[in-house]
Amino acid sequence: MDKGVRMDFNKEERSGLMNIKPRVIPPDINHLEMLLQRLKPNHPVTPQLEEMLSTKLAGWNGEQSLDFHLDYLDEPHSILHNLRLYDDHHFFQIDTLILFPTFILIIEAKNMKGQIIIHREKKEMRRDLEGFQDPVEQAERQKDLLEEWLLRHMGLRVPVNFLVVFTNRRCVLEFDSSDSQIHEKVVRATSLIGAIERKKEFYQEKVLTRIDLIRVERALADAHQELVPDYTKRFNLNYSDLQKGVRCPECGKYFMKRAKEKWKCSMCSYSSYRAHEQALREYAALVSKVISNKEAQEFLKISSRHVVYRILSEYARSTVGGGKYIKYLL
Repeated sequence: MDKGVRMDFNKEERSGLMNIKPRVIPPDINHLEMLLQRLKPNHPVTPQLEEMLSTKLAGWNGEQSLDFHLDYLDEPHSILHNLRLYDDHHFFQIDTLILFPTFILIIEAKNMKGQIIIHREKKEMRRDLEGFQDPVEQAERQKDLLEEWLLRHMGLRVPVNFLVVFTNRRCVLEFDSSDSQIHEKVVRATSLIGAIERKKEFYQEKVLTRIDLIRVERALADAHQELVPDYTKRFNLNYSDLQKGVRCPECGKYFMKRAKEKWKCSMCSYSSYRAHEQALREYAALVSKVISNKEAQEFLKISSRHVVYRILSEYARSTVGGGKYIKYLL
């Protein structure tokens, strides 16, 4: 670490250290939403996909709710959300990471309702008859992996701590544990800032300069690798399970027809010049990132190869192949 850089932070210095990796909707949620929209009506896997999407949206909403509380942090810090890092063996994921000059804090968010019992000795969490991994053990593992990652990739030894935060107001937390520090490891979202302040009191020595903080936050953001699960493969779906055509942004029906350089819905009469772009995004996510003119004609339900050529030439990032074998990279 650069010991020659002064350790105090003025207002201008703080302004560059707030939220380098903001919270965005996870790509797996987008993928599930696209798949549910594209599946043919009454498909047998629809209920499973809807349940999975509901669970993921609940988790996402719980993570978002933390932002209200984190806005009250007032000293120099950086926040990175939804980090997925590789430890040279496997990937590990962190919901929210906060970098302070004195230590680094991992926040593991849990959006669960009902009666939650955490049993540290048994390394488990229970809700009614359901069993889950002990969230404290999970966060401790993340802490160890992050410390190893910082040492291996940046040569830094930085204290790392964690908090497991339950974000759902409709949960009753119980602890069957001899862990005397459990209430400093697991808290509700309403107690988050107080818990962070108590942890900050424990770490008095500044180990990261402003330059270090910027260097660490950028290294972590650059090392992040997004995961987009392939739910079509996971549920044994194929191209024939998907609806073809361009979906109307207004009524949601696949009745958009191409006429005079724009799309018009034969159901609700809504018109759009760029409705095909969402269809091509869905093709890239659910089918393939490359598409031929003939494949686009079928998927967009356009009979004219010349119209499709104009659409793909404008929309595609680049092409591969040539002549009649040309394909467009979406």
